[in-house]
Amino acid sequence: MEYIQENERTLKKDEGGINLRDVVELIIANWYWFVLSVLVCVGSAYFYVLTIQPVYQRQAVMLVKDKEKSASDMSAMLEVSGGITGTSVDNEIYILRSHQLLREVVNRLHLDVDYAKDGILRDTPLYAESPVDVHFIDPYNQPVSFNITPLNTTKFRISDWKVMGEKGEIQEQELAYNDTIRTEAGRIVVQLRPENLSAYLSQPISVSRISPEIATNIYQSKIATSLAGERTTLVQITCSDTNISRADAILAALVKVYSETIIEDKNRIAANTAKFIDERISIISRELSDVEEDLTDFKQRNQIVDMSANATQYLAESSKVKEESAQLETELSIARSIKSYLADVTRKDQLIPNVTGVGDVSMQSQITAYNELMLQRNRLKESSGEKNPVVQAADKNLEGMRATISGSMDNYMKTLHLRLDKAKVVENRLASSIQAVPKQEKMALSIMRQQSIKETLYTFLLNKREENALQLAITEANIRVVEEPFGSYLPVSPARSSILAAAFIVGLLIPLGVQVIILLLNTSVRGRKDIEEYTTIPIVGEIPARKDSEGDDAIVVSDSRNDRISEAFRMLRVDLNFIAKEARVLMFTSTLPGEGKSFVSRNLAVALAISGKKVILLDTDLRKHTQSKLAGVNRKEGLSTYLSGLNSNIDTLITVGAFHPQVDTIFAGIVPPNPAELLMNERFDLLIEELKKRYDYIILDNVPALVVADASIVSRVTDLTIYVIRDGVLDRRYLPELERLHQDGKFKNMCIVLNDSQVEKKKYGYGYGQGYGYGYGYGRVDGYYSEKE
Repeated sequence: MEYIQENERTLKKDEGGINLRDVVELIIANWYWFVLSVLVCVGSAYFYVLTIQPVYQRQAVMLVKDKEKSASDMSAMLEVSGGITGTSVDNEIYILRSHQLLREVVNRLHLDVDYAKDGILRDTPLYAESPVDVHFIDPYNQPVSFNITPLNTTKFRISDWKVMGEKGEIQEQELAYNDTIRTEAGRIVVQLRPENLSAYLSQPISVSRISPEIATNIYQSKIATSLAGERTTLVQITCSDTNISRADAILAALVKVYSETIIEDKNRIAANTAKFIDERISIISRELSDVEEDLTDFKQRNQIVDMSANATQYLAESSKVKEESAQLETELSIARSIKSYLADVTRKDQLIPNVTGVGDVSMQSQITAYNELMLQRNRLKESSGEKNPVVQAADKNLEGMRATISGSMDNYMKTLHLRLDKAKVVENRLASSIQAVPKQEKMALSIMRQQSIKETLYTFLLNKREENALQLAITEANIRVVEEPFGSYLPVSPARSSILAAAFIVGLLIPLGVQVIILLLNTSVRGRKDIEEYTTIPIVGEIPARKDSEGDDAIVVSDSRNDRISEAFRMLRVDLNFIAKEARVLMFTSTLPGEGKSFVSRNLAVALAISGKKVILLDTDLRKHTQSKLAGVNRKEGLSTYLSGLNSNIDTLITVGAFHPQVDTIFAGIVPPNPAELLMNERFDLLIEELKKRYDYIILDNVPALVVADASIVSRVTDLTIYVIRDGVLDRRYLPELERLHQDGKFKNMCIVLNDSQVEKKKYGYGYGQGYGYGYGYGRVDGYYSEKE
């Protein structure tokens, strides 16, 4: 007779996997671990944030002004050769972070000396707030540290003197401000800042010094430069530091030093031009003096006071021509000097004098472009050396530009020669018209012409010197500060919110990871859901966990007891009657020993008995006599003696009230040598048939099904097989084997009772937490539930 309909569920294939529901159940069941982990991680992160120095970011913005563009031919030449045209903002950005500029900033601001106030969790860096200034007079490159405690306006205490991390020669002592202190690190002087004294009176200030080279490298790494936009020459300079006032001072000093460097470069050009003009003035002055002396001597010798009236007209006509000739000769003389300057190999690294009015606009633009590129090349050379590819490329470009300027100067001189030759022709024609003039007057005229040329050249050079001096006086940098140092007073590092958020996430992930690992490593049955996922065997009941003090011999079912475990057996009794109404012979088995089949069978027998049914319990475990041991009975007469034919009187085998007044028991008897053969004896079938006449229910407590064959042998006389699985004990990998037994029909009407179900730990999924009793309302008392009034 088939009492139980087969379930048509899809079985789980992957025995080792987990799903989202498993994870959710873990989180709910172990929520306190998540709370504790989050508190620990967030607390640790907050402590970490409190211990590290906050970093502030300040910035300044400056405008790099565009310089005049080079002449078209020079630009074309540079484009072909791959040279640099115009102002390269990228170069200026690099120079702003150059080691040379930062070294000057470190020296000016004394950034190699650091001040800090000791704190509990972290030190507070000081700069403008420091009550003292410590000056190291002598150079010393080893690290030095010590403490200064301001005592009053005249004295301070020096202590904890260390050189290279080791205790030094200076002992703790009181000294006066502005005194020179001689140490192994050189002479030092401590000066007081009276405005800051009150805030740090009698508080130790930590002072440390490193070499300027190391300080330069440190602060160079804190500076960042970038363009404010793609189509702009606005440069944004950023400084990240632990002290806001120091960051602002660094930015201001950096812009100032950079501006001074540009002005020095421009003044170098003007100074070079002034030197050239002064040299020419000195030469022309001597030549003019010689001509004037010659004219004076000539007039004195020949007693000449004025020119002949007959030559007045010719002189007027030739005056204009002579003036033009004089101008051309002046320009030609200067051009020769510049040409000689270009040909001088010793001056190839110097700037080319750029005299206004000499040469056309194109050549002057070429000289200007050459000088600008030479300045850029010299700055890069000072910052990175001659082997820098950019410096080498600039040298190549300068060489080509110098050759181009030299060629342009040759062409310009040829033009001057042609114009001068034309002027000479006109001058000769006028001279022939003055043939009648006395020889003395002609000689005087020649000397006067030389004098006029020298005077014109001398005056021209004097004007250029004044122009150059004026340019030198009004020289300004090609930059303008758009934004003074500014920025937020909130630190950019550490990112407190990000760190705390990360700590919160880590706090969740740690217990989650641990629980998932435990879940993956735990191969035992984890409740009803695992059984339903791996088998189609119906589950007819769940028995909650017992007290630790109650063993397998405990009887937890009684008329007066209404806790959860007692109610669970009542529900099991009802469910069995519902699904297998005509079943009278119930066999209990399990996979392994210790899963509680004897406990469940005894208490189910009691539950059936108190409902008015006649019940007998047979201990068919002929090998271990489990029920006999639990009842504390050591009877030699029992099932084994009956099956072996030693005793055929059933009445003598039955024990009344061994563990409950309403339940009869037949114990196993003596241990036979052949339990399986005895159970196969037809006397066992006859015994069951006889007991059916006397009792409503016959409960068989059998051996584990997968250990020995006894359970399979006994199943021939059963109506219903109750397979007991203990929650958290049986390995899940046995469940597919149970399903195979079920599918093969090894046991009649197989069903499962889940024993020791951890209901309190699984108030989620599949109705856990809904409780038992269908509305009876049970409260917690000593681990079980008693009915409320």
